[in-house]
Amino acid sequence: MTEPEYLSREELAEVLDIVLTAGQAMLQSGAVSFRTEKTMAQIGLGMGADRLELYVTPTGIIATAFSGSEQRTRVGRVGMLGVNMAQIVAFYKLARYMAMVGGGLSATRHRVALIKSTPRELPTWFMVLAVGLACGAFSQMLGGGVAEFIASMGGAMIAQLLRLRLIRAGVTPFAITVFCGVVASLLAYGISQGIHASRTDLAMIGSVLLLVPGVPLVNSVIDLSNNDLVSAVSRGTLALMLVLSIGIGIMLTLWITGLNIVP
Repeated sequence: MTEPEYLSREELAEVLDIVLTAGQAMLQSGAVSFRTEKTMAQIGLGMGADRLELYVTPTGIIATAFSGSEQRTRVGRVGMLGVNMAQIVAFYKLARYMAMVGGGLSATRHRVALIKSTPRELPTWFMVLAVGLACGAFSQMLGGGVAEFIASMGGAMIAQLLRLRLIRAGVTPFAITVFCGVVASLLAYGISQGIHASRTDLAMIGSVLLLVPGVPLVNSVIDLSNNDLVSAVSRGTLALMLVLSIGIGIMLTLWITGLNIVP
């Protein structure tokens, strides 16, 4: 009877490096913690590890891989959180493939690096236009008209362009949210005044829709439902702070313009 083949200490280290790279990329793309943990485990087991123990939070990952009598532990930090669902789906597909077929270390590393480096499927101009249309439609849902739609759309599109540039520059999410909140609402106010919109307040509110932290809020609820309290509280706190940052941005615009939106 042949003895099972175990990974060496160096191979285990490489498995952990690949798994951590995938996990960090998933969290930065907006994946929930338990899905990230499951995906990492499937990839690691597919490369030959006997078992993986993972502790995943929105800001860091602790991973231990076992093979025979060997074990290695690594800790990885997670960068700025964002949203890239296409990348998350690509890692899901890779994990399912690894769970069924498996794969070598070099081939898996190459595949993970390829997924991580793949650019977004939609061009920047399309995302900016979609954000503008969504924010304009939101102002109409609140009771605004065509003028409010145009004002919200204009403010949101410029704010989204600025937001993308600030994210690439590595600016903190809270500073980005406050600054873009001021820019979006101030532009919406200016456009509203220029085209004589009757509900400037609705245009300003609609223009900051792009800053609402929808993904962290949803992920917080999902993590809570899976009894992942650390991730749930962390994401919920992040979402709350971002909402407060939006409020600060709008308050600054109200202070600059002197507008009173309280009935």
